[in-house]
Amino acid sequence: MMRRRTDRPDRVTLDLMRPVLFTGRAFFPLAALVVVVFGLYVYTFYIQVTQGHGAATGQSTPVGAVWGLYVASIVFFIGISHVGIGVSAATRLLNLHYLRPYARVAELLTLFCLPAAVLIITLDIGRPERFLINVMIYGRIQAPFVWSATVISVYLFASLVYLYLSMRRDLALSARYVPRWGWLYRLLALGYEDTEEARELHEKVLWWMALVLIPIMVSVHSVYGFVFGLHGGRPGWFNPFMAPYFVLGALINGFATLVAVVAIIRKLYHWEEYLPVEAIRNLARFLCWMTAIYIYFMGAEYLTYIYSPPAGEVSVARSVLKGEFSLIFWPAMGTLVLGWLLLFLNQTIFNRQFTLWVTVVGACLINIVLFATRYLIVVPSLLRPLLPFPTGTYTPTLYEWGAFLGVAAFVVGAYTLFLKVFPIIELPHSSELEERR
Repeated sequence: MMRRRTDRPDRVTLDLMRPVLFTGRAFFPLAALVVVVFGLYVYTFYIQVTQGHGAATGQSTPVGAVWGLYVASIVFFIGISHVGIGVSAATRLLNLHYLRPYARVAELLTLFCLPAAVLIITLDIGRPERFLINVMIYGRIQAPFVWSATVISVYLFASLVYLYLSMRRDLALSARYVPRWGWLYRLLALGYEDTEEARELHEKVLWWMALVLIPIMVSVHSVYGFVFGLHGGRPGWFNPFMAPYFVLGALINGFATLVAVVAIIRKLYHWEEYLPVEAIRNLARFLCWMTAIYIYFMGAEYLTYIYSPPAGEVSVARSVLKGEFSLIFWPAMGTLVLGWLLLFLNQTIFNRQFTLWVTVVGACLINIVLFATRYLIVVPSLLRPLLPFPTGTYTPTLYEWGAFLGVAAFVVGAYTLFLKVFPIIELPHSSELEERR
């Protein structure tokens, strides 16, 4: 019986499929490290199920914080997930073709960070086995937590469908170029044939899906803003500012992460030809000006707090500006301004001497600050109740930090596995190959 002949890929396709075709020396040590670190999450989950929240976390009630590092982490990971549809929708709806190589890199952040947030939610709710029953059957439609469960589920499902449709052509091509796993790629491609009609049909479907996914994307983080903003029982939360504030923070969170991830992938695989620096500069420009707006939002928020607020708002503002949380707030604000200045100077003032790694450092600093600001939104208000309870305390435990690191390892591991199994940059058409020649 003759062995089935496989097509020989061109140079560009072979280069883009190099992670799939060849396994680097660092893959298995990285995979082992990811499994070990994810074990921290599993161990924390076990401790909480067997011994309760009190044994694993610093959370307590009524005197203390019933939410803490877990909820800050949930908001952080959901924020990162916004970048996927943001970049993909801009690529297709606004015909920004130079962003097309970055679309799948961004979509994967959505696909992996949303389940990461769900993993932390299972820790935070305490009784995960009751979650579906209490939310889906007994949940009240006017409850923001029911809204959050609904929009996250819809967003995750729609993003998965969107990513799959954008990958069908690459799956069909992978079946021709990777004979060992050809049966798997053919199964996943579901009979796709790489014809002009099929490509046009997929582009039309993806265009309409991108249009529909934009309001879903905005609603996801708006809902988490409403979880706080519609809560009148805690000072510092009840205001209409929270939803747009959270959406803006999510955009910054996602784009800062994307800039860093793209730079790492570009360096590791020497894909400077396929991930041009000019597109990264455009992403960084967007991040720079969104960060400037975020700094304005924060200034407006704290000016309102210190001007002539009610007593509860005064207590929260003092704890952040001058109290125990000032050790987080002021270094975070200094780091935020430094990260913004690195982006601003690198993109605007000294743009002729543009340095990619200056942009990456600025994006990473901004991302760290975004995590700190989520913590400052959650915890200080919980420790300063309006009811006549004494002021509480909260310190994240090693279990909580271990769970956060474990979920971060899940995202890194999922990304690494995807890189090993599927092309992460869309494979070129024959017309694009002719242009390159």
